[in-house]
Amino acid sequence: MPVSCAAYGCTNMYQVEYNISFFRFPVSNNDLMSKWVSAIKRKNFKLSQWSRICSIHFTEQDFQVRPEAHRLLLKDDAVPSIFPSFPSYLQKSNKIPRKTPTLRNTCNEDITVDNLEDNINQCDNMNLSSNFKSMEVQTETSYSNEEMFKNKIKILQQILRRKNKKIENLDDLVKSLKND
Repeated sequence: MPVSCAAYGCTNMYQVEYNISFFRFPVSNNDLMSKWVSAIKRKNFKLSQWSRICSIHFTEQDFQVRPEAHRLLLKDDAVPSIFPSFPSYLQKSNKIPRKTPTLRNTCNEDITVDNLEDNINQCDNMNLSSNFKSMEVQTETSYSNEEMFKNKIKILQQILRRKNKKIENLDDLVKSLKND
């Protein structure tokens, strides 16, 4: 029976001239075996005595360091994690670490249409002063609150513009009626 890789989309087969090793599934460790089976993303996969995973699917940290050894040996907890033949949405992305949170200014006033311009001026003045509220950690809640307030300000600005436009139109109507 030729030895080939069981990972989805992998066509590697054992050949003497290539430096690719093949590893059996860890049948004796059920937890680890289930991790391997879920990692290879094969629908209705049936494990057999001939099922193997090639060394391409393991990171360097998954192998034991054995100087002057000719054969690769996996660590006991190694799980295949590299699958170049997977579609991009199934591949793990290299996550970029987040930057540390910075100091942000906040406007704690309740915003209404009547005092919208005053609130905008207050928030602008806060930028000039050094009156910052320190946020130790930016959580989903604080971020969503910030977005909610920005949206609320935007909507109230739109309402104010519409009301001003109505006032202008009414003024024009009154002027035109006076002239007639």
